[in-house]
Amino acid sequence: MHWFESQLSSLDQLAEAYRSSQPTSYDDIVEVSEEICLKRSQFVHAVQALVNKVVRIKGITACAAYHDGLILAHSGKTPHIDALGAMIQESTGVAQQSSATLSLGEIEQIVIVGAINKIAILGVGPITLCILSPRDTNLAHVLGQDIKKHINLNT
Repeated sequence: MHWFESQLSSLDQLAEAYRSSQPTSYDDIVEVSEEICLKRSQFVHAVQALVNKVVRIKGITACAAYHDGLILAHSGKTPHIDALGAMIQESTGVAQQSSATLSLGEIEQIVIVGAINKIAILGVGPITLCILSPRDTNLAHVLGQDIKKHINLNT
């Protein structure tokens, strides 16, 4: 498993820990609230750390994480971060509606390629991770390699 897959796996584990910390009707709400805050904080910190690492890879312009269309973490150069969030939300919604009809199963990723740039949209636990890069960047290649070989030290 390469570094990016291991990062996504770690995020999935943190997301599951956060989900499982949600209160049940018989829990002590004060004690549970502290645990929920801690688990959520760990997850959000890990998301921001991943976004910061991804954007430092040569060939990647920006990386952002959204939850229900709202920005959770962001790094890099995106001209209109809110417009990106809206596009992600709409694209994901359309894909999810069509997935049942087409027997695709749960949507794992969407790639939108434009004449200049492309956006990879990945579902990770409760968030949507978006990676913006020039059209000719091979994301599978740069994300699949040893991160130390692809870090842009100028950022």
